[in-house]
Order: sequence, then structure tokens, then C-alpha cells
Amino acid sequence: MALSGSEILYVVGLQPNGQPAAVSEITSVQGLVQAGAAAGLTSGAQTQFGSSTGYFLEEGNLYRFVSGTGVSPAATGSDVVLAVYALPASAFDIAGRGLSLTAVGAFAATNNNKTAKIIFNPATAVVGSTVGAGGTTVATTGVSTGNAVGWQVCTNIFKYGAAGSNTQYAQETATIVGTTHGGMGLPALATATESGAILIAVTGNAATATSDILLNFFEVNAMN
Repeated sequence: MALSGSEILYVVGLQPNGQPAAVSEITSVQGLVQAGAAAGLTSGAQTQFGSSTGYFLEEGNLYRFVSGTGVSPAATGSDVVLAVYALPASAFDIAGRGLSLTAVGAFAATNNNKTAKIIFNPATAVVGSTVGAGGTTVATTGVSTGNAVGWQVCTNIFKYGAAGSNTQYAQETATIVGTTHGGMGLPALATATESGAILIAVTGNAATATSDILLNFFEVNAMN
């Protein structure tokens, strides 16, 4: 990005609490970087709410997986990874940063046991392989015999506590299998290392036949 001599960026800086700090006239990218560093500002752009004095930190999509045919587990009897996203290091740099996760798919026309999950911070996660040890299950359908139905699991994960303390709070917000709504899950606390990448996996555990489970959609939305 380059600015010509006639171009000026008006930048609203952010304090660590997310509130506007100051407005600066910036005439170069270098000046933008220097101004932010000098003010000790945290990352995140703000948008004004209407004509009010209220501002909100921007939100948006980090990752989206979509498949018309769907992905089935490669084997039966274990939590096999269907999709995975690696959250970049330092995404959870301050309290209040968060993620909204949604996974959607289908269970086949059988009465076999089927389970779909979202697992946060497993040791390993490779599509087609059993998910690694550890990690926190932040959303699950539970064991279901759903027959020819769709399924959806949703959860939020937020950073809390001091910067670098490796503390995250998660809570399942909705589980639906066919016409059955499973309500909300209990809060779950995780301790993923925030200075490194954090794996987030969607898994499927088909007790009898791999074709019993499909994942069609997985989305990761970020909240500054």
C-alpha cells in the first residue's frame, strides 16, 4: 500500500479497552505504523454505530468450509477429523477477543450411533485421521441415532484473564439434530497456548458405517 502526497488517512486509535483514543492524520504507511506504536495501541478497527458516539470493534469471517457432497469420517469407532482450522498465534492477545463457531451436516438414514463434535486445541488434527489427545470438546451432538436428519452445533470461545495467561472460556450455544433442540452446554475452560497456533477440529464418530455422518459446512467468525 502506498499513499500519494495528496492522500491522508484519518485514523482512530484504540486503547487496550477498545475505546477510541485519538484521531491522527497519517500521510504514509510508515507514519501509520509509528503512530500506533507510539500510542501503544492494540489492534482492531472500529466502526461508528449510526451517528452516535458509540463504536464497535469489527468482526468477520476467518475461515469457511463448504461442501455440497459433504465429508465423511475415514474410519469408524473414533473421533475422526472432518475439517480443521489453525487459529494464528496471538489471536487471543487480550481479554474479550472471541470466536463464534458453527458446524453443519447430515446423519444418514440409519439408526446407528453417530456423534459430531467441535474440539478446541487438540494436540493434532489431520483431516481423515483420529483427532489427537487433549483438547476441549466445546460443542457436540452427543451420541445420536438421528435417521435422515440434519445436524448443527454452535459454540463461542473467548479469551479472558491477563494477556499471555493462556485462559479461554467456551460455551456451546446450540445443538440441533433434526427437529430436536439440545439446548445449551455448560461453560468449559481451556488453557490453549496463546503465543502459538491453536487447532480447532470438527470430528465425526460413526459407530457402524462411515457414510452415516456428513459435514457440509464449518465456519469460524472472529470478534475483536
